Amino acid sequence: MRPFTLGLFLISLAIFLSACASSGDANREAVAQPSATPGLEQPGAAVTPAATPAPENATPTPTPAPPQESEIRDAVERTYKDAVVFDPKNGQTVVGDFNGDGSEDIAVAVRPAAGKLEEINSEMANWILEDPRQVAAPDPRKFDPHQGVQTLDPPKERPRVAAGDRLLAVIHGYKEQGWRNPDARQTYLLKNGVGVEMKPEGRLAARAEAQTKTPRLLGDVIHERLGDEQGFLYWTGARYGWFH
Repeated sequence: MRPFTLGLFLISLAIFLSACASSGDANREAVAQPSATPGLEQPGAAVTPAATPAPENATPTPTPAPPQESEIRDAVERTYKDAVVFDPKNGQTVVGDFNGDGSEDIAVAVRPAAGKLEEINSEMANWILEDPRQVAAPDPRKFDPHQGVQTLDPPKERPRVAAGDRLLAVIHGYKEQGWRNPDARQTYLLKNGVGVEMKPEGRLAARAEAQTKTPRLLGDVIHERLGDEQGFLYWTGARYGWFH
């Protein structure tokens, strides 16, 4: 082989081997480079966060409609039959979650129906008759935070309703429909419970307004003026008491 031809062959061989080596290094780099794993950031690499789906808008709890006269009459009839009378001209009505169970209650000013005093005062009646002024305030020292209950002293005596008394009928609500629910039948009949300027008030607002040591409030209260006393009716956990 001539020297010129041999030299040309060696140069061509060197170029070919160099190209193969570069290709092999590139392939090795490609194999060694790990593929991106979702959720794992590579050092020095820009990470595009995954799109977070927008939370679904929760349906707001609808505000119960103001009570209508027909609804009030139905509720009173359902719980008291014909033992008491609701007079829309002189009656007062307030709504709120008085016992703190999340269901709307109603308090209605009523009067005894003619000839029904014996039925109203009967210990066998379907309602609980009591005088809030005779209900002792719960003693916070006797409250059991683990069980959420405390022992309450019973009233000194059961009140009796007279013909001319104005009474406050408190009907506890049941489930979402509250006091409008046909199954809402737990009711309290309060003697000396009807005052003036009656209005519902949240427990936090009532506690702040009193500016004194208030009893433990479990729900909304009924703010009013009874005689010369300004205060509120509140749920003790078993009955309704008066705070002033």
